[in-house]
Amino acid sequence: MSSVAFFGHRDFDYEPYSKKIQEKIATLIEEGATTFYNGMRGRFDVLCAEIVCGLKPRYPHIENIMVLSYPPHADWRLPRQFDESVYLLERPVPPRFAVFYTNRAIVERADFIISGIVLKSGGAWAACHYAQNCGKPIWNAVK
Repeated sequence: MSSVAFFGHRDFDYEPYSKKIQEKIATLIEEGATTFYNGMRGRFDVLCAEIVCGLKPRYPHIENIMVLSYPPHADWRLPRQFDESVYLLERPVPPRFAVFYTNRAIVERADFIISGIVLKSGGAWAACHYAQNCGKPIWNAVK
């Protein structure tokens, strides 16, 4: 069993890459991926969450997990695409660093990274750079 994480930019149009991403996710499932971590912070995350959710009827054993950067509020509700949510930070961090440290925690849990990186800046790029330094395999959907 293995896990996959998603990192992409907040405001890029990934729709032209959706079929390619779906095919890659299905291939990873066929190769043993069962757990998918998603921060649900931008357009790439939303697209990937929808794709994994859409594949669940064909692969009912997979889990789509939303990773929270902040502890949930009392009125918070899990988006319909997800099976569960997790909060990975073991100690409090200032809110402005929460996403950065959450992304690192996701990388450390994941066996494989699917990215949608087009710019060498931003949180998604930093997460993929960290993943590369950790020796994690990364597949970029937009290349």
